[in-house]
Amino acid sequence: MLLLSVKALTSENYELLSSYGIDVVTPDTITANQIADIMISYGWDNAIGEKILADPNAKLKWIQAQSAGVDYLPLSLLKARGITVTNASGLKALPIAQTVLSYILYFARGLNVYATRKHWEPFTNQYLINELPVLIFGTGRIGKQIASHIKAFGGTVYGVNTSGRAVPGFDAVYPISNYQAGLAKARVVVDGLPGTADTADFFDTRFFEQVNQLFLFINIGRGTTLDQDALLSAIDDSRVKFAALDVTTPEPLPKNHPLFERHQILLTQHTSWGEHVNAGRTGGLFRLFEQNLTSFVNDGSFKQNVVNLDEGY
Repeated sequence: MLLLSVKALTSENYELLSSYGIDVVTPDTITANQIADIMISYGWDNAIGEKILADPNAKLKWIQAQSAGVDYLPLSLLKARGITVTNASGLKALPIAQTVLSYILYFARGLNVYATRKHWEPFTNQYLINELPVLIFGTGRIGKQIASHIKAFGGTVYGVNTSGRAVPGFDAVYPISNYQAGLAKARVVVDGLPGTADTADFFDTRFFEQVNQLFLFINIGRGTTLDQDALLSAIDDSRVKFAALDVTTPEPLPKNHPLFERHQILLTQHTSWGEHVNAGRTGGLFRLFEQNLTSFVNDGSFKQNVVNLDEGY
């Protein structure tokens, strides 16, 4: 069995794979003759992936994506070829949740004011977390971790998911077809939606017309879910006071983009997942991968993080 290692592996990872009879190639070592024999892709390389999918004799059965979102993969083609995708959902829930909490505190405690102030002028128009009810779009692992952090500060957290099913850690959960019930109670909105055809520009002019003096809009989902022009208009009209965006369209943003020009907007350039040691990210991904490895080798099945290729998450 042949595995293409797009993401780095440790010596311990190599030993484990060898014990399952799995040989490893990398984008630097793979030969043309090995393309069709790759059964597992650990991470995804577009150039090599195109060659694999173009080969009618390709043996590829499993892609372990390096991210929670998989909108960069050719999902319809993978479904047609019977290829399973598992994602990295939950891998970065903790750092992302702490980033979201830091966004809220940054604006609520007036740090945004002091970050640029060059003279002595005390600023006391500040908020506590429990004064800013939060509505999170997405109640999966990341959403639940964010909710946990906010609840630890005494905050109120509402959630939005497809069905409105109750999720532990949320004060109430609303179906996405009736998110307005939660929006009416919220001072902070967190966009954690995946990038799919259904969520494209979900947060558009119509959405922002429903808010009045929203304290903070946060996007840690996908840039495609937000109509950035609609947000800019809402900022300029004071319907939204502040915004913190980790993801944008495009990435990277060109110089002098309007999002850079608004002092009310904090941009963190797709690093909300960041950790101080890169090996931590690599090792964490393999731990997720390992959860499915035994069952895949034994009978081709998977235990967790399987992506619905129709839904895109």
